[in-house]
Amino acid sequence: MRIQKTLHIGEHQVTVQELTVSDIRGLLVTSLVGQAIAEDGDQQADLIMRNALLADLTLDELAAMTNLSPAGLDGFSQSELQQLVDACRDLNPLFFGMRARLAAARQQAEMEAIAAMTWPSS
Repeated sequence: MRIQKTLHIGEHQVTVQELTVSDIRGLLVTSLVGQAIAEDGDQQADLIMRNALLADLTLDELAAMTNLSPAGLDGFSQSELQQLVDACRDLNPLFFGMRARLAAARQQAEMEAIAAMTWPSS
């Protein structure tokens, strides 16, 4: 049975929950599919916000760990978001560990690709 915790953050009451393996798999698929950049400027800004606002997860991933939709996070201040992220991290350490390992592997692959490049001599 997944653990749930109800928080009172500012004017918001939020339920934070553990992710199941299936939930995590779904988030990975969504992340891979969502890498395409949108045509419209507002959509691009929204895509960037959802994927880059938080250091170690997306707003969609944060919402998946709560009873909120991504749009439901719009009214949260930065300090309120941080409290929510901290609570989600407490309940989902394996997910955050996986995210850190994937980021390290991506960085390693990028460094290896750069090292393998042939540079013109001066």
